Amino acid sequence: MTVYSFETPSRQSLKGVIIIFAINLFKTIKKSIAVIFVFAISYIRDFEIVNNHGLKVVLGFGIFLIILLVISILKYVTFKFRVDENYFFLNKGIINKEQITISKSKIQNVYIKQNFVQQLINVVALSIETAGDDKTEIEIHAMSKQKAKALKEVLLKHNSDEINIDPVAEDIYFKASIKQLILEGISENHFKSLAFILVLFTGVYRDFRGYIDSFEIETKFKHYFEFDEFDIATFIVFNISLVIIVLIIAFLFSLIKIIIINFNLKVVRTANGLEISKGLFNKISLHLKKKRIQSITLKTNRFKQFLGLYSLRFTQTMGSKKQKERLSIIGLNKLKSNELIRGFYRDVFKNSNKQHPEKYFMRVQTIRWSFIVLLINIPMFLVSRYTLFLNIPILLLILLHVRSSYKKAYFDLDDMYLIKGSGGAIETRTDFLELHKIQSVELTQSVFQRRRDIASVIIYTGSKGFTIPHITRMNAQRIIDYILFKVESQHKDWM
Repeated sequence: MTVYSFETPSRQSLKGVIIIFAINLFKTIKKSIAVIFVFAISYIRDFEIVNNHGLKVVLGFGIFLIILLVISILKYVTFKFRVDENYFFLNKGIINKEQITISKSKIQNVYIKQNFVQQLINVVALSIETAGDDKTEIEIHAMSKQKAKALKEVLLKHNSDEINIDPVAEDIYFKASIKQLILEGISENHFKSLAFILVLFTGVYRDFRGYIDSFEIETKFKHYFEFDEFDIATFIVFNISLVIIVLIIAFLFSLIKIIIINFNLKVVRTANGLEISKGLFNKISLHLKKKRIQSITLKTNRFKQFLGLYSLRFTQTMGSKKQKERLSIIGLNKLKSNELIRGFYRDVFKNSNKQHPEKYFMRVQTIRWSFIVLLINIPMFLVSRYTLFLNIPILLLILLHVRSSYKKAYFDLDDMYLIKGSGGAIETRTDFLELHKIQSVELTQSVFQRRRDIASVIIYTGSKGFTIPHITRMNAQRIIDYILFKVESQHKDWM
C-alpha cells in the first residue's frame, strides 16, 4: 500500500527545473556541435577574434542560457500528471498544449533511471513505455526514489494477476562482479567497436577536412614518411604499430562501454518476473514481467564459452534498440542462464528434437561470402598482386564459418515452444519463444529454392522475426500448419 496519492494532478520535484534545463542545453549543444567546432577552430587560429568579439560571445551565450532557463521553468509548471484506476493522464506543453491518456493495460514497461546530473541532486526519472511504440512515451524527469517506486507499482498494477514487487520478499538471484564485467569486456566482439571508431574518425575528417588540413599536419610530419628502398622495414613497422594502436583503442572502447552500461548489474527475482538494475552514469531499474516477454535469446562465443560466460536478452513488443540493450543480463554461467530461461518457459528443455536445414544452406552461405571476397580482392589487386596471397587465410576462415553456421543452425518445435539455433565460427545464439505469442508465419521460396523444392519459414512475433532457413517445402508447410493450429487452439494472451 503506497503512502502517495496520484489521483490529484501533481508536478515533478522542483529539482526538475535543473534536469529540464540540462536536457535542453545538451540537446542544443548536440545539434550545434559542428558550428561550435568551427568557432573553436577559428578562435584557436586567430586570437584577434577572441579579443575583438569575446565579450559579445559571452554576453550572447548568457542571454541564451537565461532564455533556456525560462523555457525550462515554463515546461516544469505546465507538466502535470495523475493516475486513476485504469488510466495515466498527462498535461504538458507551453504553446502547444498536449493531453495524453494511456491505459494501464497498454503499459509495456516502467523504467526508473538516474543519469549523472540526477545522481548529483538526488532525484530519479521515471519512463513509461507502451506496447506498439518503439520510443519512450512519457518521461518524468525528477522524482524522489520512493515516489517513483510508488508510481511504478501503481502503473504496473492493473489486473488481478499482476502482483506487486514486495521489497521484503526480494530474492537477489544474480549480481555481476567487476571481474565478470572485465571478462565480458575482454571477450566482447571488438570488430564492432573497431568499425564504429573507423566510421567516427572518417566522418569527423570528412566534415572538418578544411580545418584539419589548415594545421598543415602533413607538412610538419612529412620527414617521417620520407624514406628510400632501405627504409621499407621502418614503414612496415610504422603501419603495424598504427594498426595495433587502433585495435587497442577498439578493445578499450568495448571494455569501458561494457563496464559503464552494466556496472553494479543486479537481478532480483519477483513473484511475476525479474527486476533488473544496472548502470554507472545512467542508472536504470526495470521490471520484466513473464506475460510481456515475446522471446529470449541466449548468446555466447568461443572465448566467452571458455570463460563460462553467457548473456540473456529479452524482447518485448516493438522494442527499440536501446530497450533491447536494457533488457539484457550478462556475465551469467550456463546453470544460471538456463534457470532464468526456465523461470519464464518452464518446460522448454523437456524434449529435444533438433532439425537441421538442408545442405543447400552451406551453398548459399558460400556464394554470399564469395561475393564479399571478390569485393575485397579489387583493392588488393590494385595495391599489389602479392596481397592476393591473403586470400588463403580468408578462404580458410570462410570455410570454417560456413561449416560452423550449418552445424549451429537448427530448430526444435514442440507443443508449446520453438527453439532456434544459429551462429558462426565465433558466436553461438539460441532463440526461445512460445508458440501462442506468434503473430504470423510466412513461407518464402526463391527461384533457386523452387528448383530444389526447398523453402524458408519466417515467423513474426510482437518484437521481431525469426527465420527457419532452407528446409524442404513439405516440411515448411507442415510447420506453418502446425504453428497456426497451436496459435488458434491455445487461447492465450500474447502480451
